[in-house]
Amino acid sequence: MIVRPVLCRTFVGRHEELAYLRQRRLDVASSHGAVLLIAGDAGIGKSRLISEFCDSLAYSRWRVGRGNCLEFGARPYGPILEALAQLDPQPFDVAAAATKDEQFEAIANRFAAVAARTGLVVVVEDVHWADAATLEFLTYFAARIERVRVLLLLSMRSDALYAEHATLVALAKITRTASAGRIDLAALRGPELRTFIDDALSGIALSEKHSRTVILSGEGNPFFTEELLKSAVERQRTAGDSALDKDLPTTLRAMLLERLRPLSETERRIVAQAAVIGRTFNVALLAATLDVRQTEIFETLRRARDFQLIEEASAGVFRFRHALTRQALYETYLGAEVQPRHRAIALALEHESPERRSVEALAYHWWAAGDTERAARYNELAGDAATAIHAHEDAIAFYRRALEAADLDPTLRGKVLEKIGERQVTLTLQQDARASFVAAAASYRDAGSVEREAHCLTQGAIIAYHAGLPEPTTPLESMLERLDAGEYLARSRIHLGLAWLTATFGFPTRSGQHLAQVDRRALSILEIRTRFHNVAAWNAMTVGDLESFRSEHAAWLAAAQETKSPRLILASHVNGASCYISFGCHREASEHLQAGLRVSRDSRDSSGEESCHGLAALYHLMRGELHHARSAMDSVSTSSEHRVNAVLAAGWGLLIGTYLDDDELIDRWFGEVDLTSVRLEPECGAGFAEVLVRRGRAAEAAMLLHRLIPDCEVLRASALTLLAVGRYGSAEDRVRARAHLAQAAEGRDETIERAALPLFDAMECARDGCSSDTASFARGAAEGFRRLGMPLLEAQALELAGDEAGAFLLYRRCGAIHDVRRLEGKRAGIISQREREIALLAAKGTSNHDIARKLSITLKTVEKHLSSVYRKLGVSSRAALNSALSSNQIDHDEHRHSA
Repeated sequence: MIVRPVLCRTFVGRHEELAYLRQRRLDVASSHGAVLLIAGDAGIGKSRLISEFCDSLAYSRWRVGRGNCLEFGARPYGPILEALAQLDPQPFDVAAAATKDEQFEAIANRFAAVAARTGLVVVVEDVHWADAATLEFLTYFAARIERVRVLLLLSMRSDALYAEHATLVALAKITRTASAGRIDLAALRGPELRTFIDDALSGIALSEKHSRTVILSGEGNPFFTEELLKSAVERQRTAGDSALDKDLPTTLRAMLLERLRPLSETERRIVAQAAVIGRTFNVALLAATLDVRQTEIFETLRRARDFQLIEEASAGVFRFRHALTRQALYETYLGAEVQPRHRAIALALEHESPERRSVEALAYHWWAAGDTERAARYNELAGDAATAIHAHEDAIAFYRRALEAADLDPTLRGKVLEKIGERQVTLTLQQDARASFVAAAASYRDAGSVEREAHCLTQGAIIAYHAGLPEPTTPLESMLERLDAGEYLARSRIHLGLAWLTATFGFPTRSGQHLAQVDRRALSILEIRTRFHNVAAWNAMTVGDLESFRSEHAAWLAAAQETKSPRLILASHVNGASCYISFGCHREASEHLQAGLRVSRDSRDSSGEESCHGLAALYHLMRGELHHARSAMDSVSTSSEHRVNAVLAAGWGLLIGTYLDDDELIDRWFGEVDLTSVRLEPECGAGFAEVLVRRGRAAEAAMLLHRLIPDCEVLRASALTLLAVGRYGSAEDRVRARAHLAQAAEGRDETIERAALPLFDAMECARDGCSSDTASFARGAAEGFRRLGMPLLEAQALELAGDEAGAFLLYRRCGAIHDVRRLEGKRAGIISQREREIALLAAKGTSNHDIARKLSITLKTVEKHLSSVYRKLGVSSRAALNSALSSNQIDHDEHRHSA
């Protein structure tokens, strides 16, 4: 029997879209890379358009790499690596990168290296099924593609995405890039649809009446129209014209069932088994799952090809012509029928060689087979493999599938939940991570593993603290009450967790009590020993004991180095440097900052490197090296995913910007933090408060500072914020701030707080008009800051002591442009006419918004002029403007008359 194919071989319509693709290719040829999204419903012709375009490049110097996203069993980065392998045969180890950022850079650089020799078209089809790692890389690559000769084509089924679909978020970012474009394919209409039908029939007779029926039913969708034509022709061939008078099948599944009728039962079983494997299938795997001769399999595949069900992709590899075809065939099975077929496929996959075996495919097929034990094992392995290549979201998806078995061993369940929590921490999903660790602890408790339960509860409590959740210590205290005294390891973990939390909350006495309860036998475990010395060092810093801090920090660093974990080594250097800054030990602080930078760069830890640069900015700020501080801030991204990095860097960057009168730096960081919702750290309040005050928002500054004064035993490393409270805080908050400084100043060694306390008192005396006491306190503060090597704070103290000349010299030496101009302006006493106009309105209590509206200028202009007035007049509030303006009017008039 001769089966005539019903297939439109001519490229019909889409000529404008094809011309647009060719034009973008010409743009890319001149090194202006681009990304194009080709969207439309299933069967609308996305792949056909892409193939037509790529085929037109067959005899050019352009090279094409294509990858397909899979609906299930997908390997992270699968389509990206598939396309890359077609473009560059050199092996690429995706697991070699130490971090996700390095991994993205390595993949992008490999594409760029090939593109340097010839233009590239990189096609990723069916991105609606893309794994999270692929979507994340595509977002990264799209933002950088403009510099390379790469045309990135992404196809997507519009009807497969719902509003919360993760792909939509990624595609929104991609399409916002300057190089992005989009093609939305519509249904064929009018003459184009008629041409499509005529070409598909290619001389096969079909009445006008039945052609019209196909046109109406197919609704201009090329794939559906083709399938309807095949069904109509098959009916006509087998049952004559009368069969066409009956209704044509209205679903794809019904159409396929009709077309499968000529196949024998064995042939149908072979085609259906191929559909269970996937849209693309290997003949060898298909044969291994069937008790059928290979010759019969090839004969069946040949007939299925003639019926336009499948096409040959390469030697031994076939592909269903459309994903919908495979889906319709797969859905002919009942659930109970399909499970044994998945089991046969999984068993065959297990017998493949290790280099060919796909752990992701095994995870999927054992899950689909209903074998919960093996599904859990392989999905955990697939999650581990995804973790190894930094595909954290995909890892979580695999781990979650491993947990679907209701009868899963509680120890294994706890282990997998723990892995999910670790991935969520990496993704900064703090509340989710905490929930995972708490669930892991519950599973370990069911299994009777109290030590692992204690570990997970501790992790959950620490995450709860970072997320700002209430009462993070409660679960630990509850577990401690029910633990037997003999469970020394679990008890030690709990006490250590409570010690860490209470130390972080600023309660060193309580923290020390918990440290004393850590059994010395537990210190043989390196992880526990590292954290023990970490907490002990922090407590020593908090109470101002430099000798104990040096000893404990050395033990902490040694334990961290013994772990060989770059993350732990980096933490010991960075936190050590922070503590040394508070003691005024600049040499040690610098050494640990440099060591931290080396570790972060060697381990390619971009977040760690940002931590070092952010802390370096504070280090240079405290030393009065504003130029170096400004340079360090340029190495910290405002879009850092690390919350603490971003918040602390913002606070320090704003303070540096206010010293330098650097509007660009201030605008860069001030707009990145939502002060109404973000959880700020006490250390970073001074910068935010200073900017708010200079912009005429003193009340907001006071409220912000109020939020940042915690109730604790000792508050250390926040002296700059406490001094800001002394300048701009409420009376009640100033009392609290001074108490914190006084408590911190009682340490056995000199610290920044010991020098800051008399400066705070000098500000209070100045506010009360006690000039002699002001000068006395301020001189004492200046001497303390001089010993600590902190010239900017020394200059502030000198100015309060009445030594404006000495303060001026220090400000100028440090490059503090704002304060140099302020003191110069104070001497000149001159403000511009526009500044006076704005200042007079502000002094009357007019809001910034009303001033802007009254004078027909922008709010930002009002804020800048007010900042200049405050600087020139040496005031920091609207309340002080009236008297300052009156005095300045005399100076202004004298200057005008003398001129």
